[in-house]
Amino acid sequence: MTRKSKNSNDTGKAAKKTPSRAESAASSDDRTPEQRFGDSIRTSAQRETVEAFVVAFVLALLFRAFVAEAFVIPTGSMAPTLMGAHKDIDCQQCDHRFQIGASKERRGPYQDDTVVGGICPNCRYINNLDLAENSNATTFNGDRILVSKFAYTLSEPERWDVIVFKFPGNPKQNYIKRLVGLPNETISVFHGDVYAAPTDEPTSDVILRKPADKLLAMRHHVYDTDQQSDLLIKSGYPSRIQPWRENTSAPPEDSWTIDRSQDGLVASVEPKNETETHWLRYFHRWPTDTQWNTAAKGGPLNTVAPYSSRLITDFYAYDCYITVPSRDVYETTPSNARWAGKPPWNPDYKSGGPLAQFGGDARFGERGIADDGLHWVGDLIVESEVTASSQCKELTLELIEAGIQYQCRIDLTNGNAKLVILDGDQSLQFTGTDGKQAASVQGASGARAGETFLVRFSNCDDQLLLWVDDALVEFDGPTTFDARAFHGDDEAYPRYQAGVHPMDAAPVGIAVRGGAATVDRVKIDRDKYYVATDNSSFGIFDYDMNELYRLAQQNVSFRDIQDVMARPELWEQFPVWQTRRKVTFRLEENQFFPMGDNSPESLDARCWAGTKLGARLPDRFRDQAYAFADASYVPRDLLVGKALMVFWPHPWNSPVPFTPNFDRFRFIR
Repeated sequence: MTRKSKNSNDTGKAAKKTPSRAESAASSDDRTPEQRFGDSIRTSAQRETVEAFVVAFVLALLFRAFVAEAFVIPTGSMAPTLMGAHKDIDCQQCDHRFQIGASKERRGPYQDDTVVGGICPNCRYINNLDLAENSNATTFNGDRILVSKFAYTLSEPERWDVIVFKFPGNPKQNYIKRLVGLPNETISVFHGDVYAAPTDEPTSDVILRKPADKLLAMRHHVYDTDQQSDLLIKSGYPSRIQPWRENTSAPPEDSWTIDRSQDGLVASVEPKNETETHWLRYFHRWPTDTQWNTAAKGGPLNTVAPYSSRLITDFYAYDCYITVPSRDVYETTPSNARWAGKPPWNPDYKSGGPLAQFGGDARFGERGIADDGLHWVGDLIVESEVTASSQCKELTLELIEAGIQYQCRIDLTNGNAKLVILDGDQSLQFTGTDGKQAASVQGASGARAGETFLVRFSNCDDQLLLWVDDALVEFDGPTTFDARAFHGDDEAYPRYQAGVHPMDAAPVGIAVRGGAATVDRVKIDRDKYYVATDNSSFGIFDYDMNELYRLAQQNVSFRDIQDVMARPELWEQFPVWQTRRKVTFRLEENQFFPMGDNSPESLDARCWAGTKLGARLPDRFRDQAYAFADASYVPRDLLVGKALMVFWPHPWNSPVPFTPNFDRFRFIR
């Protein structure tokens, strides 16, 4: 008889297996699959990786919310300091690099207008873009900037800071402008300058002066002799820098010699009389379209009067984007959708060809008149590289505004610099912030006979400044003044004395006395001109056009104003100077007044009250969201931070795609 197994039962069923510890735990586990997956991550090597990503994400959010954030500039309201959507151009005549705005191409779902060219601010040549073949003629995105959100937690906002804030008309939208007015001030804009007074004493206003570093960062290009057009040289077009002597109507032959080439301009003089002062003057002019065409065909331009000139104005190359309807360039209107490609070219479009191919469709800027400025600018900066012989005794720099001569005379035997203000034979007074006056002030400079040095002289914001080899010279008295004391409001206009002195027609002068000298470069810039307006409905300009109609007894267009600025003999009789407006804005506690650097095309605190409201919100949100929509200021609560640097300007598309644009990486001043 066979013996039964010890572990068998009487029914003959298979023996039950004793469950393991893990199986017992699993049978009693009531967790969901998701919970068990999470527990497996926490008990595995993946836990550290996931935690690291989570912590990094949280830190990034905290950094963005409280420390710094990157922004992209969408428009050109801060140009040329910061670029919105734009095109980069190297002038085909003088090689000057400049930018033109192209935000207009992206204002809607479709690109109704296309930017096809721009005007060089240096030689005023119309550069037609080769959109089809030149990949660098594309529209580039705006500058990417880094903004410190922590800056104003530790310190107060400072005047002239570039700030980011929520637009009072739509707090969901960020704006970037330059801070000009501070709390408890009454701000006035007049003749291109900004004045401030305590809110409780609005009549005691003083001009707001930019620090030297801000002035240089905010200046605008007028002309640089280092960038010459070979075409104009070959055609005999006269230099803008000319030898000059009082009571003459043509350049003297026994004075400076001007030598021009594509490498630049060199002026040299060897005086025969050690007591005579030899002058160089800058005459502001450029060829007309007809003259450019004549030169291109090999014709001469040597009949142009070397002393012909016009006023320096608030011309912005950035604002003179030449547009045509997109149908003139493409077969169909391009879409602005993110990944939309460009349609085929219009078969009649000649890429890079003259504007004449578009008939009358070409438009210069927003209003069609941006090929020249609309306002006279008298605040100028001149910079020059001078080599003075050991016999040279004196160097004089002169800037003229409204017929007043602002001079810096440097004694090259010892470097002593002297500042004076002259109205004909009368000496005018400098006035310090403490009210003290002086007819002249002196300071020690590094300019010496027998050496080469860089000298820069400015008359901006009612203050004279002098740099020698980029070092700011200190003077023993005030270098500030109040131009309103020199001329009344009705007398603050440009002067011209035909055959005697060009005055504001040649406002920059350089002179030497006592010995030979060479000038290797003359660079001229202008200060910013803030347009006085409180309404942008019909454009941003200074003039009361109704008052101008009354004074002129006829309609005067913007083109008429620009034409008169090119005719010095009409300046004193033209009534436009009396129609320049003064606008005033009152600020209370915690209210700030920002303006854009691109004053003719900046919707800022001057004129945004009641404009550009966002989409209508439910009533329960409306009062709070639009609390400041009718204000000409930014409340402290809407300040976001201070702009620090351009950390990524657009890259170049050729010769190597995505080549960094190293020239424009910089701190923002």
